[in-house]
Amino acid sequence: MNRTTKLYLILGVTILIWGTSFVIVDIAIRDGSSPIMLAMARFMVASTIFGAFLLWKRPGAIRKEDTRLFLVLAFIGIGVYYIFQYYGIKWAGPTISVILVTLLCPVMIFAFTFRRLKEGVTPAQKAGLGISALGSFMVITDGTLAIISDWEQIVGGIFGVICALFWALYTVEGKQLVKRYDPIVSTAHITIIGTLMLAPFALADGFLVGQSYPLSFFFCAVYLGVLCTVVGYVFWFRALTGLEAYATGASLYFEPVVTLVFSYILVGEGIGIVAGIGSVITLLGVVMVSRK
Repeated sequence: MNRTTKLYLILGVTILIWGTSFVIVDIAIRDGSSPIMLAMARFMVASTIFGAFLLWKRPGAIRKEDTRLFLVLAFIGIGVYYIFQYYGIKWAGPTISVILVTLLCPVMIFAFTFRRLKEGVTPAQKAGLGISALGSFMVITDGTLAIISDWEQIVGGIFGVICALFWALYTVEGKQLVKRYDPIVSTAHITIIGTLMLAPFALADGFLVGQSYPLSFFFCAVYLGVLCTVVGYVFWFRALTGLEAYATGASLYFEPVVTLVFSYILVGEGIGIVAGIGSVITLLGVVMVSRK
C-alpha cells in the first residue's frame, strides 16, 4: 500500500469517526444525558490527553501577542460551539445538524475570506449563496410550514447555522496560528483553554450535582474525547500534509452521508424527501461559491 492510499484511508476513517459522532451524541441525549454534560466530559477527556502531550513535548508557552486569538478561538471553537451543536442535535436531530454545519461552513468561509480580502463576488457565486440559503431552508423545514409550531426544530436548525458560522470563523482566524505553531500544539492549547471556558456552563447545568449518567454517556465521552477530538484531529492534519487541500476539504461532504446511514441503522431516524433534495441543492450552491 503506497503512501497516498494510506492517507486516503486515514482520511476516510476520520470522516467515519466524525460522521458517526452526531449519532452517538443523539443516543446519549435520548438516554437522558445533558448536551452540556456531554460537551464537558468530551473535553475533559481530550484535555487530559492533550495536557500530557504538552508536558511530554514541552513546545513552549503561547506568545503574548497571540493570547487574545487563542482565547477567541477557544471560545467560539469549544467554549460555546459544542453547546450549540449538541442542543442542535437534541432538537433538530443528528442528520439535519450535520447537513447544516458541514455544507454551510464552506459558504461562510467564502464570505468571510472575500470580505477580508475585499475581492469582488462573481454573479455565479452570488447565485450560489442564494441557492445554498434555499437548500438550507428546505433542510430545516422539510418542505412544510408545520415546523412553525415546532419551536425545538426551528431552534435546533438555527443552532446548526450558528455552528457553521462559528466554525467558519474558527477556520479563517485559525490559519494565522498554523503559520506560527504546530497544528497539534495549537489544537492542544485551544482544547485546554476551551475546556476551562466550558466549566462554568457545566457547573450551572449541574455537571457535578444532581445529574444522571447513563452508560451511553461514558461511552460517548470516551468516543468524542479520544476518537473525535484527539485521533480525528491528528489524522486530519496528517492527511492535510500529504494530500491536496481540495481533496481533504471535499471529503467533508461525505460526512452527512455517514451520519444519515448510521442514524437510520442505530436509531431508525432519517430525513424527508424535501430535506434530502435540499441537501443536494445546498451542495450545488457550495460548489458554485467555491469555483473561481
